[in-house]
Amino acid sequence: MLAAYIIGSLALIIKPGPDLMCVLATALADGKARAATLMAGLIAGCWLWILILSAGVASVFTDHPAVMLSIQTVGTAYIVYLAVCAFRESCAGFRSAETVEAGGAAARGWRLVGRGVFMSMSNPLTILFFLAFLPNFTRENSSVSPAVQTLLLGTLFCALVPLVDLPVIFAAGFFRKRLLGSTKASAWLKMTSAVLLAGVAAALAAGLLRGFLG
Repeated sequence: MLAAYIIGSLALIIKPGPDLMCVLATALADGKARAATLMAGLIAGCWLWILILSAGVASVFTDHPAVMLSIQTVGTAYIVYLAVCAFRESCAGFRSAETVEAGGAAARGWRLVGRGVFMSMSNPLTILFFLAFLPNFTRENSSVSPAVQTLLLGTLFCALVPLVDLPVIFAAGFFRKRLLGSTKASAWLKMTSAVLLAGVAAALAAGLLRGFLG
């Protein structure tokens, strides 16, 4: 049962989604360290959804579609904002590769964590996924309560995320390092990041539209 859960979790994590695309976009635009920091925030946000689910208050969101649509609208608008910022930076170009790397990495660390938490928490589809997925692996006859089982399984899911995201981050970082020899290449990396973020925003907007029409 546990092996099936791990395999299923990895398959779902590997499937390209908003979180993975945002991590990839950050790795290409800002480097491995910042992408890993964003990943940590995304995992923290995911775990907070798990905590909400295990506490039994998920119905506050699932029973009120308007609340979930509002949350998703805010999250989509934020990703659009990030895409626009990346596009503007790409158009402006970079002074040098060193400037890109040294631009306040320490100061932006907690901001990136907060960004990841916000992005994860503003995607109510995450909790809908856990509502559909986790109950298949909880046991009613277990000595451990369903809430604790949910918390443990969800925590394991979060722990598996780096197994997928970190190779993507390092691969993107390797590619980025090879292209940072010129201002034009740096600008193209930022443009790629903007395109990826725009794609994420478009996918989320399509989900919003289906929600409104539904």
